[in-house]
Amino acid sequence: MSTTALYDVLYSFKDIHRVVLEFARELDEDQLRWRPRGYSTSIGFHLWHLARESDFLKAIILERTPQLGADFGEPVEIWAKDNLAQKWGFPTDLTATVGTGLSDELAAILPIPPKDELIDYLKRSYAAIEGFIQLLDERYPTFDGLDEELTRKLQNIRLNLLVFLSHDCRHLGMMECLKGLQTGFGSATEKRQA
Repeated sequence: MSTTALYDVLYSFKDIHRVVLEFARELDEDQLRWRPRGYSTSIGFHLWHLARESDFLKAIILERTPQLGADFGEPVEIWAKDNLAQKWGFPTDLTATVGTGLSDELAAILPIPPKDELIDYLKRSYAAIEGFIQLLDERYPTFDGLDEELTRKLQNIRLNLLVFLSHDCRHLGMMECLKGLQTGFGSATEKRQA
């Protein structure tokens, strides 16, 4: 018989989101857009991708699990609701809407919006997925008394949340590396006195 490990996924999401947002706020516009020669993505791309993935995750879970109920909201992405692709000049034929599966060539030419707008989208996407997780934890703290289909779906949702948590951590590492290449200082490097 398997047992369910106790964890606080909401705390973990809020923690990594706080770290990513603090990291992003420290950047200037040039650092946001800089890419090493021969490399297709900037820190700005990674921030956009994290916002898109969080936004998409909540919407697709709601779309595929209508039995969660209306309290969880509509399965509509902020990206679509606010028409951000058009506002920011993204290609109309973009098929990999969240940034996964893009060719290096396409990733390199995606427009990165101004820092404040990008961070606002990231904050709203993060807040939406955090609100979803909080409601999920409140509504379904255990699987006791649930039918088999809903139990299976909730287990799958929780697994996907953990996958996305590690996804954010990996992108934070990529962004820290890109910043380190620009400044000579990574997140673990103390700034030396001149």
